[in-house]
Formats: sequence, C-alpha cells, structure tokens
Amino acid sequence: VQKRPPPTMLKPIPLPTEARGDRGRSENVISRRPRRPQQQTTEEIAMQIKELQEKLNYQIRKQNSLSSSFDNLQKLFNEQEGELKDLREHVHRLKLMPSKIDVALDWVVRGVGLVQEHLQGQHQEQRREDNDDVSIVSF
Repeated sequence: VQKRPPPTMLKPIPLPTEARGDRGRSENVISRRPRRPQQQTTEEIAMQIKELQEKLNYQIRKQNSLSSSFDNLQKLFNEQEGELKDLREHVHRLKLMPSKIDVALDWVVRGVGLVQEHLQGQHQEQRREDNDDVSIVSF
C-alpha cells in the first residue's frame, strides 16, 4: 500500500506552454491541441436558426407589448396631468371665493343701508306732508 504524500508535498500541475507564455521551456509540459468544433449538419444549423428566429419574434412581441403599455401609461399620465391642472385652478378660484364673498357682502350691506336711508327719507317727507296738511286744515 502506497502512502500519499502530505498535501504540502504535492507539486502543482504545470499549465500548457500556450497558457503560461514561456514557449522556450517545453519540458515537463503537456501541450494540448485546441478542440475543433464538430461539423454541424445543415439540418442542425436550420434548427438553430429557427430557434433563434422564434426567440427574436418573442422578444419583438414582448417589446411591442411593453411599448403599447408605455404608450397607455403616457396617455394616462397626460390626462391626469391635465385634470390636476384643472383641479389646481378650481382650488385657486375657491380660495379666492371668501374675499369675493366679503366684497359682495359689503356691497349688500351698503345697498341695504342706502335703501333704509331712502325709506327713512321718504317716511320723513310723508310726515312733513301730513303735518303740512294738518296745519293747513287747522287754519
């Protein structure tokens, strides 16, 4: 039974000369030939092309769907932005309403005051006329 050497005694496996870059020292180095790709048949190539076309078509459909969704979102955004603008203007008008109401109430109060003054003036004139009539009759 052979004993394995302790792990510190193991030697690293040398890399091929192409990988190490020291082409001058080829001793103790196993050189490997690059693998040649196997020749594919035209059927295999056609099948790969078909698979790639299917993947491309799927990605195109997916992109069209995303584009349509994006267009819908953009349309909704624009509509919401317009509605928000209208709402802001409406809120602004509503904020101005109290001051407009105050101005209108001032005018109403002034108008009522003028009407009262006018009515009082007419009432006083009628009293004077009545008094004048009574004083004329007494003579």
